[in-house]
Amino acid sequence: MNDSELAAFWKDFNRLYNENGQLYHRVARSCGLSDCALWLLYTLRAEDTPLTQTQLSETLSLSRQTVNSALKKLVEAGYLRLEAADGNLKNKQVLVTEAGDAFLRRTVDRVFDMENAAVSHLSGEERAALLDLSQKLLDAFRTETERFLKAQDTGD
Repeated sequence: MNDSELAAFWKDFNRLYNENGQLYHRVARSCGLSDCALWLLYTLRAEDTPLTQTQLSETLSLSRQTVNSALKKLVEAGYLRLEAADGNLKNKQVLVTEAGDAFLRRTVDRVFDMENAAVSHLSGEERAALLDLSQKLLDAFRTETERFLKAQDTGD
């Protein structure tokens, strides 16, 4: 691939990636949520088990500060509650309240329905190929990113 083909690929790929993010952003706003709050609720519903603040932060690749800020608002809204995990006051599990469950049925569950309707337009082979290729590109980009960061750290 020459430089102009590579540039065109990344332009198109990043446009698609950003447009996908914008769709989720619009859904979050229509539900009265920040993007982070939507992804927290989405993850809790998808996992269907209590997660700790740390696990949510790691799963979503977001800073603990960002997660904690969104969690605080969701707790204040009455959708979530925090409970010490295994008696450890620093490691709190995030649990969905009754009000939160009702909210999730009106919001996140509908996002799942939209996603399922959208992905139903792809065949099983296309879905598998999309995941395989996305993972392959992510792994390669992670390798290149680590190489770049290592060079930055050493001043190369």
